[in-house]
Formats: sequence, C-alpha cells, structure tokens
Amino acid sequence: MSLRPRFAGDGRLRLPAWVSMRGTDEDDGLRREVIGEHGTSSWDPFERTADGLLLAEAFARVDLSRPQRARRWFQEHGVLDLERFFPEAGSFGPGRDPDDEKFQDLLDDVRVQQDNVQWHLITLARLSFERERAGAPRADRQPHEGWEAAWAQPAIWCPREVIWLGATSYYGARIQNAMAFYPSWEEAPADRRFQGPEERANREVREKWWPRAHASAQRMLDEGTPFVWIPHADWVGHWHQFDMDKTAPHGRLPTGPLYVDWHGLLDLQRRLVTPYVQRAAAHDVVIGQRGSEDPEPAASRMPGGNVGPVRVEQRRLWGSLLAPVYLQLLEGIRRVSDGQNGATLCRECHQPFLTLDARRSSFCNDRERFRFAQRERRRRIGAKVIDFPLRPPA
Repeated sequence: MSLRPRFAGDGRLRLPAWVSMRGTDEDDGLRREVIGEHGTSSWDPFERTADGLLLAEAFARVDLSRPQRARRWFQEHGVLDLERFFPEAGSFGPGRDPDDEKFQDLLDDVRVQQDNVQWHLITLARLSFERERAGAPRADRQPHEGWEAAWAQPAIWCPREVIWLGATSYYGARIQNAMAFYPSWEEAPADRRFQGPEERANREVREKWWPRAHASAQRMLDEGTPFVWIPHADWVGHWHQFDMDKTAPHGRLPTGPLYVDWHGLLDLQRRLVTPYVQRAAAHDVVIGQRGSEDPEPAASRMPGGNVGPVRVEQRRLWGSLLAPVYLQLLEGIRRVSDGQNGATLCRECHQPFLTLDARRSSFCNDRERFRFAQRERRRRIGAKVIDFPLRPPA
C-alpha cells in the first residue's frame, strides 16, 4: 500500500548502483565512510519496506554498527548524499561536481541524521499522547500538568555552535564548540579561542560567556539533553534572538517561554523539518525531444530529421532518502496539528512509529503484531494448564 503524503508525495527515490563501506586512517583514528554511485533505477519511497515499515521508521532502526548489513540496506533503500542535499552546510568535506553521480557520506554524519529522525518520531509520539491533556495554549505559556519543559528544549546543533533552548541566560544558551570541551578561555588552544574585535570583547568572553557556556554544556551532558542538527549556520542568530516580543534583552532567557509547553514543541518540530521539506518539494525540469527511438510513426516526425516536438516534464527524483523521510514526518506533524495521533509506540517492540495508516495504530508491522498475539496465546495456555492439571490429585 502506498502512503503518499499530501504534499510533494509524487517523487521517486534514486537507488545506488553500488555502495561500499570504507574505513580510512585519520589523525583521530578510524573513519568510516559510505561511498558509491547513483544508478538509473528508482523506487516509490512511500511504499512500505520488506519489514512492513515506512522509510522514516526503517531508517531510524537500521543498525549502522554492522557494515555489511548497513551496506545492503543502503543498496535497497537509498543513501543520504548529504553533501549534495545540503551543500551550504559546509560540514561534509570538500565540494563536489554537481554532475558527479558519486556520493560520499561520513558514517558519523549518517548517525547524526538517524538521531534526528529518532528524535522526531519520539517527539511525535509524545505530542500524540499529550494532545488531549494539553488543551489550548495558555497566556503565560506554562505547560499542563504532567508535562516536562525539558521535552520542548533540546539542543540545536549547527555547524559552528550549539543553541540550548533550556538555558537560563543568554551566554548559557550559545555554546561554541571549544566552550563545550575546555573549562576556560585560557585552557583552550590558541586556534580554538574566540577572538573578538576588541580587548573588551575578549574580556567579556573570558569572564562571562565562556564559563556559563561550559557550565551549560556540562549540565546538558548530565541531563542527557538530546541534540538536533540543523543545516544552516546562519540560523544561529535567529534561534538565540527569537523571543515572544522579538527582542532579546541582555541577561534574559534567549528563547523566552516559547519552547516550554506542548504547543511550543509542536512549533519547534515544524521549524526543524522545514529545510528538509523545502528541498524535497523542489522539481527537476527535464526538457527533451522525441528521437528516433520513440515508438511513433515516421509520419509524426519533423521533416528532414528524426527529432520530434520538444517535451517539458516536471518530476521529483530525489538522490537523498532524507527528502521522503521528512515528508513522512511532516505528515505526522500535520495529523497532530489537526487533532489526530501522528505517532505512537508499538505494543510489542516499544519503538515509535507513524500512525498514517488507520489500520496500524498499535503495532508497527504485522511481524510485531504476530509476536504479541503468540505471546498472549502462550500466556493464556499456560494459565489454563495451571488451573486445570492433566492429572487429578491423588
């Protein structure tokens, strides 16, 4: 059954001609890469996989620690091709020729994207569970009873720094990479220190920003704060200045009370999927001509040649599986915003899955439904054996 999203659900996903998991020796140890080349075949990514899962669910569960299994999965379902999907991110290595069919993804970057999708699925399940109790948004943006503000306050990770939505100060919210690893400005290597335009700026960094940012990083580590990657480094200025009154006074909570309650988490998720959906919505325009290989009568061809009329075709042919994955996640967000359930937890495997199909609201696939039924059957049979022994008492 095809579960096409209501928006941009007419695309196909290109499959690789070959995939290899390669390890290279770097200064920091072994670095594993996913390399290969796109082929000419494609598939409908909104069909369920062989395991009966949607592509978003299958990608969130694939075991990337087993190279051979991961390679086969990429061959059957598609690859990320991050460098071409988000070329402006600048964090996936040197730029490539856009006409080159080869791709090269760092496995660490693939895991980051997998963590993103897992976070979205769990968040959709949480939003679905709490939807009825949340009610209308309150004027003070306070969450309803039983809701934890930390659920709506992950750490937004962009190529240069981290924005923690759960921080209590402006300096504690913006954490540059070096600030997370080194307790003070003096202990950081010279090439990792923040260099302001003036000595006053450097003093402010040393005395205020650096210690508070490092303390926030340690607190996030202790509390297990999830990290959500975003592709645009220029989003940083928008995230840390975004407030209810569109201002960020000195020392005030940088995100205000926006990302605290159920409604704030739904809005945050909407904003996080936007760049992926924008890429997925783009069309490829193909302009061609009918040639001699077309099965048309010779009389329909133009005189003096074997070329016919010009054809213009719009199509969506994705090279990255992230495009259909985030379209599926968007459909779940739309369902939650419409007052329906967007995701839930499987009663058997306890993994989150999208509830886009009304026939699947308790189990993620038929295999888990069968396992649950068999275990329940064994439990009932076992209870009968205890109540009605085969041998009468002596």
